[in-house]
Amino acid sequence: MGMDKDNFSEGNKDGIIVIDGIKIGIRICFEVRFPESFRELYRENTALNIILFYDVADSDDIERYELIKSHIKTRAVENVTYTMAVNSIHPYQTAPTGIFDKSGRTLYELKRNREDLLIFDYENTADDFGEKGRRIISDALTDNY
Repeated sequence: MGMDKDNFSEGNKDGIIVIDGIKIGIRICFEVRFPESFRELYRENTALNIILFYDVADSDDIERYELIKSHIKTRAVENVTYTMAVNSIHPYQTAPTGIFDKSGRTLYELKRNREDLLIFDYENTADDFGEKGRRIISDALTDNY
């Protein structure tokens, strides 16, 4: 889609890698809008999903930034999966760089439009009550598709 073609190459892999025994799902920019592309990662039981963005604008657009952030949080909640977003900062950042937990809570988020480095010591925690419930429903829905 659009600038994705300028910044990413089409491949034929599932977008899943394993690092130090942690199964990580990778998705790009526009895919954040489509739950089914993350459902594939849920079926593969990824522990962490990373979304690589090049989502910027020529003028500051905080409303778009908040919209994209809400998509990221929703994908984390739906799939009960830690989700990290990584975005460019220039000229104006319209998607965050941050990490969100399995319930969509913002754990860390870098300041907008500023170069910085996010270091997160990933540790998978046991599901809380709500996460267990969402996983039960997600498993049932996944079995029906």
